[in-house]
Order: sequence, then structure tokens, then C-alpha cells
Amino acid sequence: MPLYEDSFISVSTTLLEETKALRSFIEILKKEEQVLIEGKFEEIDFYSSEKFRLIEILTQFNDHRENYLKAQGIDLDKNCMNNWLSKQNSDQIRIIEIWNELLDLAGIAKKLNQSNGLIIAARYQHHQRALAAIHSAAGNVSCYGSKGQPCI
Repeated sequence: MPLYEDSFISVSTTLLEETKALRSFIEILKKEEQVLIEGKFEEIDFYSSEKFRLIEILTQFNDHRENYLKAQGIDLDKNCMNNWLSKQNSDQIRIIEIWNELLDLAGIAKKLNQSNGLIIAARYQHHQRALAAIHSAAGNVSCYGSKGQPCI
């Protein structure tokens, strides 16, 4: 991963690479969603490991961007990148487009990840109820947790 430098070209190149990694992350989330819906749980491990690998890469991009902005004397907050961009004298339209695309992709990734989490939670509840029914049918005493969930 190239370092940010005091050049717009380097910043835009690095943001493009980050955008590419985020697109790959979104594709993995979509594939993960499909295997969750289809119940192909044997494939989940592959997508989980790939997802975590990409999270590490995206975290490195984020950390690097934050370190660069700190070195430029920019206070890190929600708008720090926009603040930095607004202070540049170069033609910044392309880099602003890349940054906005990156933000849009991050929003998509967040929604997909939340959706996958809901699918997992629903599947988990379904399996818990099925196990409770099996134990009940077998004459095992059912207990309930503090939130009303069956404990086996």
C-alpha cells in the first residue's frame, strides 16, 4: 500500500486502491448474504476469513489516512478529510469524487453487514427454538434465560 505523500496524485491513487478494496469487501458481503440465505453454512468459513482479511486491509488504509492527516495538522473528526480537501489548491474535483464514492461504498458495506447480521440472528433463533423443541419432545426440562430465550 503506497504512502500518502504531499501530492494529490499519491492521495488519489491511494484512495482508488482503498475504493477497490472496499468494492471487494462488498462483493464478499453479498456472497456471504447469499450463502446465509441458502443455508450453505459450509461456505461461511471461506467468506468469513476473506472478509476479515479485507477488514485488515481497509483498517490499514484508514489508519494510514488518519496518520497522514494528523501529520498535516488536521484534527481528526467526521469531516477531517473534507476539511483537508477544501484547503488544497490543486484541481481537487477528481479526488473529491473518489472520496465521495468511498463514503457511498462504506454506507453500502455497512448496510450489507447489518443485513447479514440480522440473517444470522434469525437463523440462530430458529435453531435455538428447534433445539428447545427437540429437548422438550425428549422429555428434557427446559429452562429459560433472563431474556426468555430457551436454555438447554
